[in-house]
Amino acid sequence: MNILSLDTSTDVLSIALKCDKSYEERLVWGNFSHSEDLLNEILSLLGRADLTLKDLDLLIASKGPGSFTGLRVGIASLKGIRAGSDAKLVTIPTLEAMAYALKGLSEHPVLPCIDARKGRFYFALYDSNGNELAEVKDSDVDRVEEDIQAYEKVIITGKDADLFLSKLTKEEVRNKFIIDRSCPRNISSALIELGLKKFEKDGEDDIGEGPLYVRRSDAEEALLKKVENENA
Repeated sequence: MNILSLDTSTDVLSIALKCDKSYEERLVWGNFSHSEDLLNEILSLLGRADLTLKDLDLLIASKGPGSFTGLRVGIASLKGIRAGSDAKLVTIPTLEAMAYALKGLSEHPVLPCIDARKGRFYFALYDSNGNELAEVKDSDVDRVEEDIQAYEKVIITGKDADLFLSKLTKEEVRNKFIIDRSCPRNISSALIELGLKKFEKDGEDDIGEGPLYVRRSDAEEALLKKVENENA
């Protein structure tokens, strides 16, 4: 089976191609645009494996939360490949894949985080096997205290981990965290493992399924405010 996985939920690209006889993954950070460069990265991976887009069997993408633009580009790109081939598509929550990438590396719970801008973060808590302990939040960082109070230590992962910790107001909460210093970490292999499990259990995603945004975009907020003002 030829499997392509990618994560475009932040400005870091995780991408991998797994074939019967080869595996290649890349982590691209900086001087990269998902909208302009993603297709070239996909074609480069395929070229080195002597494959074409039509040779792909399974496509796996992170579905969010994360960057509105990045998620749209990543999922839309794979939907385009699916439309022109026999490939199947499944999507995996981004934070779940980030936590799963540390499976077996520590006995402590894992808190993956993504900067959501405007002083807020997307974060959730998982056990050391990648099972959810506390649901995804779009919140200021101090709300994390209620999720981690039962644990002595917690691994925090993600490119924005240092920023997350710098915003915590209580030193005793900050001291509970151990930073994953391998960040930004490539989560492609975690996406492949989770995607295969989901596909084997539930089949491919519905054609209409899209990104998991958690919050409304700025454009949606502006439109909603305009409608509310007009109806006031």
